[in-house]
Amino acid sequence: MFRNIDVDVNELPTAACIKFLPLERRYVLAQVALAVVWTALLGTAAFTMVWWLLPEVWRSGLAALLLLPLPPLYAYWSCRRCGYALRDHDIALRRGIFWQRQIIQPFVRLQHIELTRGPVDKYLDLAGLRVFSAGTETETFTIPGLNSSTAERIRQRLLNVQSTEG
Repeated sequence: MFRNIDVDVNELPTAACIKFLPLERRYVLAQVALAVVWTALLGTAAFTMVWWLLPEVWRSGLAALLLLPLPPLYAYWSCRRCGYALRDHDIALRRGIFWQRQIIQPFVRLQHIELTRGPVDKYLDLAGLRVFSAGTETETFTIPGLNSSTAERIRQRLLNVQSTEG
């Protein structure tokens, strides 16, 4: 006999109770370093252009120097706010500073899992884990900045779950 019991919304678990793990510290430092390098290059180029092309307004260019710390600070805060969680039935990602986003992917909807490693990742022994949902062409999300061995263990766990549930 079918019964449809009412669910008390107040008794449902909240997404706030998920314990997210932080990204590797090496990844955070690498992202900040890359932001510093790009900011220095672009800031130098912009300052040089203003200096040579518009010498009468170069003082306003000095005021723009106050904005130079913002990209590295944004990179740091963004990486520190990003986290992931591996639970019994799903994998979750949290990211965002101003617009926070939590993505939870149930294992039963996993299509495939991919490890990614760029040159900086290889140098720092890091990897990214791309999670693809069934029925979509693009990844659901990417967890960046994982230790390579951790990424491989998570990938293997997800593949094992896929093979037992599939």
